[in-house]
Amino acid sequence: MNVRAPFCGSYATFLALFMRQYIPSIFCLSFLSCVLFAGCSGSERPISTDNRVIEWELSDADALNPYNATSANALDVYEQIFQRLLTIDVHTMQYTVPILATSMPVESPDHLQYDFTLRKDIKWADGTPFTGADVIFSLKALKNPFNTMSAQNRIVVDAIHSAELIDGDPYRVRFTLWKPYFLVMQATFGDGLYILPKHIFDPTGLTDKYSWNDLAALIEASGDQPADSATLAAHKNPAMIEFATWFTDAARNRDPKYIQGTGPYKLESWVTGQYTRLVRNPYYVNHWGPDFAANPDTMLYKTINDFNAAATALKSHDVDLIGFIQPQYWVDIDTNHSGLKRTAFPLGQFSYIGFNEKSPIFRDPGVRWAMAYMVDRKTIIDKLLFGMARLTESPVWSAHPEYNGDLPIIPYDPARAAHILDSLDWKDHDGDGIRDKVIDGKRIPFRFTFTVNAGNETRKKELLIIAEALRKIGIDASVNTLEWSVYLERLRDHLLEAHLGGWINNPFESDEYQLYHSSQAKNRGSNYDNYHNPRADSLMVAIRLEFDPQKRIVMEKELQKIFYDDQTSLFLWEPLNTAAWLDRFDNVSWNGYRPGYDAATWKIRGANGGGMKATF
Repeated sequence: MNVRAPFCGSYATFLALFMRQYIPSIFCLSFLSCVLFAGCSGSERPISTDNRVIEWELSDADALNPYNATSANALDVYEQIFQRLLTIDVHTMQYTVPILATSMPVESPDHLQYDFTLRKDIKWADGTPFTGADVIFSLKALKNPFNTMSAQNRIVVDAIHSAELIDGDPYRVRFTLWKPYFLVMQATFGDGLYILPKHIFDPTGLTDKYSWNDLAALIEASGDQPADSATLAAHKNPAMIEFATWFTDAARNRDPKYIQGTGPYKLESWVTGQYTRLVRNPYYVNHWGPDFAANPDTMLYKTINDFNAAATALKSHDVDLIGFIQPQYWVDIDTNHSGLKRTAFPLGQFSYIGFNEKSPIFRDPGVRWAMAYMVDRKTIIDKLLFGMARLTESPVWSAHPEYNGDLPIIPYDPARAAHILDSLDWKDHDGDGIRDKVIDGKRIPFRFTFTVNAGNETRKKELLIIAEALRKIGIDASVNTLEWSVYLERLRDHLLEAHLGGWINNPFESDEYQLYHSSQAKNRGSNYDNYHNPRADSLMVAIRLEFDPQKRIVMEKELQKIFYDDQTSLFLWEPLNTAAWLDRFDNVSWNGYRPGYDAATWKIRGANGGGMKATF
């Protein structure tokens, strides 16, 4: 899923800094060089010259409508279909490339108005011209609070009051904000506000029937809290509800009739549990050179619900690319055979354990501190991640200036954890071997379930190690796996007691509002664990309004200290992104912008050209 944080300097500079500080010297050799495998065994397919890429995914996307999707594997796919007004230059990691706009916007001195001029030669995948009406529709669609599927994505447009044509010109659009947002250029125009076709997603003009003031009555009037159920129920404009219902229908999330953008590819087919196939968009216009090329004719995302099977498929040449392969399989790839390459690089990821603070067990930060002392992070990194991770106590990427590096790493200390629990009266009062405590008049055993997504064996093993350590101090923790889509649904509904997950930071400055502001524990937001701290809330709001970077850094570091004191989440480590691919491509490159590569720009060596579709 998408988060935040600034990337300073070139990627190469950061890579060198990361390796110098955090990667053992022995590993640096393999980190710097992608090893070519020579030859192939008789059981493997010959290396294909078909003009396509077959990329592995652990599970199906949850949706391909970018406003209704939250998973990283969905983003891998819809990034090839939909575009934004601006995008990132992967060489500088700055959002300075106008895509659907002709240039960067004209910004008012008070940061409350942004004027865009749009390109006139852009068409949707069905040949319909792109205009400012699509931009206005897209903002209205995303801001609609009755769409609970888009709660996580809506956060980046909440500060915008309206988008309107300038002097009626269909190629000039003015955005007016009701409050400033220091990341509006990057997080909004360059990241979250994908532009969707109005004629496809709103054929009856439902969004024309509700106004910016209708939206403001629900969003702006609520300040930094989402409209509560009573406010929503009292809303008098039925078009807003009707559109949200229509827009979130399953067809609007996966049917090729609807999943059409202005990007280099369009959806041809999606076979559940097997693959998603994209083919070239015949109307795609590339103004920006090789970084935005669409070289393969077909992009096929093949679902294999097991890392081991995925590694086998790569070795047998049944898939071309695994954008993230778990370290245990990455290190086992034979570097002398099979025509494969591999690499490892930082991508701004962080892993964490979340504890639902609505649970009577985990509402006390002292308990969460005790849990933090029960995670043997160094052993897990050494044994399961093969040393390819850096310890952290923050959700902010350690490469960035607002990262608080003064937070001490919490050691593995079962005795200290037991002492904390004893002091909180979490003791084995009834002699059954499990700690318990009377809370709200009821005796509650310290028994709970960790949940993780199915197929991610490394995460499951990590939790099993932690659960066994907890058992030794009188805590009964079990480990459960859920299919990816079910796992996401339960997270959105805040139903999991505890989970192990991860986020990928964006290459711009941090904004923790999405994950940790108390408002985002409502209406299916990203505050999955119901964290609430008034001082943290006020800091997150103030950071969004502050345009002085030095003042933001001070506030960001204080915020991270609050997270640390509260043990908001158990922040664990920043893993390297380990990837492997079949050596049939030229122009292969990796960068710090999720997912770390763009296979559409890769060139198939010896490709036979023209219109070829991927086959199994």
